[in-house]
Amino acid sequence: MRIALRFLAVLCPVIGLAVFGSLKVMEKLESQWVMGDLARRSVLISESIHDYLVDNINGKKPATINKLLNRISKDERLTGAMVCATDGTVMARSEAVPPEVHCDQAWKAAQESAVLITTTEGLTLHQAAFPISEDGKLLGYLIVLHDTNYMVKRHETTRTYVVILLSALSFFFFLLTLFVYRWTRSDSVHRLKNMFRGLLTGEGKVDESITRTEFSPLARDLSKVIRELRHAKDLVKEAETGLAWTPSRLRGEVQKVFGDTQLCVVANREPYVHNRKGSKIEVLLPASGLVTAVEPIVRACSGLWIAHGSGTADRETADANGKLLVPPDKPEYGLKRVWLTKEEEEGYYYGFSNEGLWPLCHIAHTRPSFDVDDYQAYKKVNEKFARAFLEEHKESNPIALIQDYHFALLPELIRAEKPDAILSLFWHIPWPNPEAFGICPWKKELLRGMLGADLIGFHTQFHCNNFLDTVDRFLEARVDREQFSVTIQGHVCYVKPFSISVEWPTRYEIPVEAFQKEREELLAELNLPSHVKMGIGVDRVDYTKGIVERLRSVERLLDKHPELVGKFVFVQIGAPSRTHIKRYQDLNSEVQEVADQINWKFSKAEVAPILLKLSHHNSPELYRYYRAADVCFVSSLHDGMNLVAKEYVSAHADNLGALVLSTFAGASRELTEALLVNPYDIEECAEALYRALSMPESERRGRMERMRATVSEKNVYAWAGSFLAEIHRIAQAKGGIASPLKAQPS
Repeated sequence: MRIALRFLAVLCPVIGLAVFGSLKVMEKLESQWVMGDLARRSVLISESIHDYLVDNINGKKPATINKLLNRISKDERLTGAMVCATDGTVMARSEAVPPEVHCDQAWKAAQESAVLITTTEGLTLHQAAFPISEDGKLLGYLIVLHDTNYMVKRHETTRTYVVILLSALSFFFFLLTLFVYRWTRSDSVHRLKNMFRGLLTGEGKVDESITRTEFSPLARDLSKVIRELRHAKDLVKEAETGLAWTPSRLRGEVQKVFGDTQLCVVANREPYVHNRKGSKIEVLLPASGLVTAVEPIVRACSGLWIAHGSGTADRETADANGKLLVPPDKPEYGLKRVWLTKEEEEGYYYGFSNEGLWPLCHIAHTRPSFDVDDYQAYKKVNEKFARAFLEEHKESNPIALIQDYHFALLPELIRAEKPDAILSLFWHIPWPNPEAFGICPWKKELLRGMLGADLIGFHTQFHCNNFLDTVDRFLEARVDREQFSVTIQGHVCYVKPFSISVEWPTRYEIPVEAFQKEREELLAELNLPSHVKMGIGVDRVDYTKGIVERLRSVERLLDKHPELVGKFVFVQIGAPSRTHIKRYQDLNSEVQEVADQINWKFSKAEVAPILLKLSHHNSPELYRYYRAADVCFVSSLHDGMNLVAKEYVSAHADNLGALVLSTFAGASRELTEALLVNPYDIEECAEALYRALSMPESERRGRMERMRATVSEKNVYAWAGSFLAEIHRIAQAKGGIASPLKAQPS
């Protein structure tokens, strides 16, 4: 009943406004039509008797004119007519002409299209005046009077019918809408009530079917609350044992230890890129393992991220200092953009960083290229970022988390200007042996720049050992292998392993019950039959990722097991990267060519075995593919960590799926339950893929459960906790901060 009254409360004013508006419009239109009709009738009368009037005026026969005027006035709408002389006197008039009509009005009426006159009896007359002339000589005026009251009567009748019709239709549609609403919502209301009851008891279940009804906004919010409550209960249990690292715990620990000191991340890549697309601005989340790992830390700690502003609309969305708050939908931390010229970007990023240091550190069969101009650009950009950091941090003991090989010189540059700064450098890619690193012409400058930090982090102990060996080989410094430290010119830098990871749980989590439906929808989008098994590979298109070797392994799998042809498809997602560099251009062409060769080879199959998607995919899209895939293949030829492996594990809350993982990826040190392979051994990789696809469900579940336990325990917040604990220990030694930070064992 309340709903019906609400409907009526809204409907009645709407109907009233609609009727009132309709009547006003009709009244105006009808008035225009009638006035036009009367004007035309007046013109017709004038033209039909004009010559007759001329003859009788010339013949001075007013009586004859009176008879004519009385005769034409018998029309039911024509009130009367009269003829006026040019001097304003009446020459002739019909009997019904009211006294309010005077000849002195004739000239005025003749200048206008029509004049309305109201008589003492309440009549409204339409008066039209026409000149009577012969050979250009004005003889007088003819005045024609029409009664307009019939128009009022017709309007009242029309108004009555319109009001009745609109009211009847409105009432009918009101009843129909109410019936349909009650009929369709009853089941949804029942399910929604069950969700609320479950919420109150703490045992709520998410009913995804409600999200497809008119209650979808409420249902989505309620589903989110239920999932968060479930997750909160799990976290409480874990927190009681002291094992759970979460954003809130990390934020609390950071605030407890570092107080109001702002944590600052310095990285080449920004977490949010603004690009102009036509008249609109799009926000892009870059495909980057660094961003995936570090962004949750800055978000949790409300810190500052300093990065190269590379988007076409980045300047428009930042203030005069290049700063803005991110994420755009829910700001939680600051982003400061550093602007580089095209020449600086070409030399620093594409040149020295990615044609020099990247292949040098990865040892992946691509010869590093070193150019003196590129190094100068690299040095100049490092100086720019040092200035950007110093502009933002004039306080004592500022903390910087410098990221990756783009900023090897930055720690020393900052320390030269601010000796009390607490500086850390995390090297996200491998570190080669001393013989390989010795190729670089500026090896000593780079090493001294890095050792300006208080702490250097690598993914694995092996990379730490290589770095210490390299320093020992090329610099005059004291290397302490027990403390894993380097002392140079009185400054101590510690070198430690910190295994980077991903969020846990992922922010893109969905209920396990929705996995199958999501998989069917994704396969339909890809035009794949629902019965196929799907493999997934996700990478930037880079020669270190072993994409060609991966595709050849799929080809070998189908050669050895032809029963899988048409029943297995491998989806390779590749975000184009560094396409300015020829080696990457060649790799894109090679990947496409190999995929085409394999698909042509098995062209008789129901579905092509390789599906290439060489474009950027955001994180929610990637997690759809992870959840749908029966197997994920990470075939890195040389990698620091490779977070795709951990993302795939974190996505499979159903404890299904299988992971084939290269032993040359840092993740293989932790995810020992994956099927570990040498990506150069195509036979071994093909057999691992077959085993992953044919593995009993119990074995798949067991392996995935153990890998998920590892990623859960050693999530990105645990990595940050360990890293920040070490920074805090160093800060204590420098006399800056006093309170201990409890670290997560790694």
